[in-house]
Amino acid sequence: MNQSLVFTILLLSTIMTLSACTEDDKPVDAKPEAPASTPEQVSTPPPLNPEQSALLEAAEHGDLDAQLALGKLYIVEGDHQHYGNASKWYHLAADQGSAQALFNIGVIHDKGYGVESDWEEAAKWYRKSAELGFPDALFNLGVMYEYGQAVPQDYAKAREYYLMAAEKGDPSAQFSMGLLYDKALGLEKDFVQAYMWWDIAGDGYIHAQHNRDSVAEDMTPEQISEAKQLADAWREAHADVEQLPAQEFLPGFE
Repeated sequence: MNQSLVFTILLLSTIMTLSACTEDDKPVDAKPEAPASTPEQVSTPPPLNPEQSALLEAAEHGDLDAQLALGKLYIVEGDHQHYGNASKWYHLAADQGSAQALFNIGVIHDKGYGVESDWEEAAKWYRKSAELGFPDALFNLGVMYEYGQAVPQDYAKAREYYLMAAEKGDPSAQFSMGLLYDKALGLEKDFVQAYMWWDIAGDGYIHAQHNRDSVAEDMTPEQISEAKQLADAWREAHADVEQLPAQEFLPGFE
């Protein structure tokens, strides 16, 4: 197989920040410029329309969904001066046990949104979210173990976290499982397993189908048939698992 045709992940330890690169490329840390505010320095919120004002009132009365929505609102505004406001609402939602909020706080520290980038602090929040079974947090911990970010590099632990996320329908984790087998990271190179996982990810991950078809060039018809059967068997065994959609939110957040 022409390895230059196989896409790998541009791993920034955030599920949203993914790109295509060759097998020889290194992970790139493309952090934004250091913003002026921190989550502890909450800026004056931008003016809200009537619908957003109603959301704010609900959030102030402890409505979890409203708190999460406000956190997203201040991130999507695209002005780093509002990261502190986003963090405020995510922390309040996290206090109510929201795995999604715990994950997003991890991303804030991971990517340096309004604070200095701190992988160790990010890993702490990812673990809290992962303990509640949040797929994105499981995936990000897998990335950290694969690349030795805030933890010792450990391909076995990376596979463990990727597999947990993959079995919850996370296409990025399914794609990463295929890469581990294709690149023989911590296990034997296995094109059948790589094909299986990329087939499972399907159009849920932008490069999965390309990689599946590329690796097939080095497989026998019997191996391809076996991989397809394994993928079908996996889908049948996980019929109650909803395949998660491709990410559409700002890089890193959910």
